[in-house]
Amino acid sequence: MQDQFAEILYYIKATFKYKWIIILVAWLICLPGWWYISQMPDKYTSTARVQVDTRTMLRPLLQGLAIQSDVRGMVGIMKQLMFTRYNLEKIADLAGLSANLKTESAKLGLIGQLKTNMKIGGGRDEIFSISYESDNPSEAKQVVQAVLTVFSEQTQQTALDDVDSAQRFLVSQIQEYEQRLRNAEKAKENFKRANVGMLPGQGVDQVTQAQQLRDTLDESKLSMEELFSRKKVLQEQLVEAQESAEDEWGLTSLNDTSSEDPRLASLIAQRDELLIKYTKKHPSVRVISDTIKAIKERNALDAANTEGELNAIVPANPFVQSIKASINEVDAQIAALNSRISAYEQKILKLDEEFNERLKIETEMQNLNRDYSTIYRNYQALLGRKEQANLSEKVDNQASALKFKIAEPPNKPLAPTAPKRPILYSAVFGGGLLVGIALAFLAALIKPTFIVVNQIRQATGLPVLGSISIVRNHKQIKQLRWQSVRFALACSLLIGLYTGVMTLKA
Repeated sequence: MQDQFAEILYYIKATFKYKWIIILVAWLICLPGWWYISQMPDKYTSTARVQVDTRTMLRPLLQGLAIQSDVRGMVGIMKQLMFTRYNLEKIADLAGLSANLKTESAKLGLIGQLKTNMKIGGGRDEIFSISYESDNPSEAKQVVQAVLTVFSEQTQQTALDDVDSAQRFLVSQIQEYEQRLRNAEKAKENFKRANVGMLPGQGVDQVTQAQQLRDTLDESKLSMEELFSRKKVLQEQLVEAQESAEDEWGLTSLNDTSSEDPRLASLIAQRDELLIKYTKKHPSVRVISDTIKAIKERNALDAANTEGELNAIVPANPFVQSIKASINEVDAQIAALNSRISAYEQKILKLDEEFNERLKIETEMQNLNRDYSTIYRNYQALLGRKEQANLSEKVDNQASALKFKIAEPPNKPLAPTAPKRPILYSAVFGGGLLVGIALAFLAALIKPTFIVVNQIRQATGLPVLGSISIVRNHKQIKQLRWQSVRFALACSLLIGLYTGVMTLKA
C-alpha cells in the first residue's frame, strides 16, 4: 500500500514539475472559450400547458361490437402530426413569421427552425406542455399561441369526426344487418318449403316405426326357418313313403335285376386283362370296349322304362300324394314369406335413408336458426346503440370527444433561458485545467526524472550510498522566488477572471 502511495505521489510531483504547461494551456482554453460563450445570443423560451380530456363516445357505444381505438394513442399521433410541413406552415402564418419570406429556401429554413425549437412533451394525467425557444421573447410567445390554436383545432375536428364516424358506422351496420336479416328469413322460408314433411316435429316417429318393422322382420325370418324345418321333415317322410311303395309293388327287385348285368362285368374284366398287354387302340380292346358301350346304353334304356313304370305305379299311393301336397303348401308359404321379408327390408332401408336425410335437414335447420338468431341479436343491439348515440349526442352539446383546456397560457419570457452561461463558464474552466494537467502528465511520461533516492535504487538495482542536496546561492534563490510569484500571479489572474465573468453574469 505504501509503495502504491509513493508511486502516486511520484506522478503528482513529476506532473507538478511542468506546472507552467498546466497554467498556459488553461489560459489558452479559457480565454477563447469564455469569449465565445459571452457572444452566444440569448434564447427565450415561452411555455404553455394544456389538458386534453380523452373521454370518447365511441368507447361506450361500440363496446362488444367493434375494436375500440386507443384514444391516448390517437393524441400521441396528433403530437407527431404537429411537426408536419402543413401544420408548421400554418403555425408560421399564424405567428406572422412567414410574412417577409419570398423564396422557397427561406420557407424551408423557417420550417426547419420551428421543428428544431418547438417541443411538445408530457402526456401523463392528460397534461401536455408546449414550448418554443427563440431570440425574440415576443416571437416565442406568438409561436406557442399559434401551436395552441392549431392543436385545439385538430382535437376539436377529431372529436367531431369521431362522433360522425360513430353515427355513420352504426347506420351502415344497421342497413347491412337489415339486408342480412331479410336474406336469412328468405333462406329459412325456402328451406321449409323445400323440405315439407321432413322438418323436426313433422311426420311420424321413424325410430319407433323402424324398430317395429325390424321386430316384424325377425318374426318373419323365424317363421321362414320353421317352414324350412317342416319341409325337410316332409321330404324325409316322402322318401320313406316312396321306398315303402316300391317294396309293396315289387319294384325294388325290378331295379336290382335291371341294374346288375353279369355279362357286363365279365367284359370289363377281359378288357382290363388286355390293357395290361396292349394299348387302347388294339383291335381286341376296341371290340370289347364297343360291346361294353352297347350294353350300357341298353341298360340305361331299360332303367328309364322301369322308372316310368314306377312313376306310373307310385302316384297311385294316397299317402305319398298327401305328403307332396304338404310340401307344395310349405313352398307356397316360403315364397310368400320371402316376398314379405323383402318388402320389410326395403321399408327398413327406406326408413333409414329418410332418417339420415331428416337428420341432415335438422342440422341444416339448426344452422339456419343459429345464423338467424345471431344476426337478429346483433341487429337489435345496433338499434339500441344507435338510440344511445342519439341521446349522448343530445346531452353532449359540445360533441367533443377530446376536450381541449388551457391549464397555463403562454407567457412572454422576461429573462433568457439559454445559454446557461455560469455552467458553461465553469465547464470551460474545469476543462482547461484538466487538459493542462493531462499535457503535463504526458510530458512527465515522455521525459521522466528521478525525484527520490528510491527511484535510483529500483531503476539500477545498485545500492545508493548517499545523496547530496543542491545548494543555491542568493541569486538563484531570488530567481526561484520570482518564478513562484509569477506562477501564483498567473493562477490568481485566471481565478480572478473566472470569478469576474461569473459575477458579471450574476
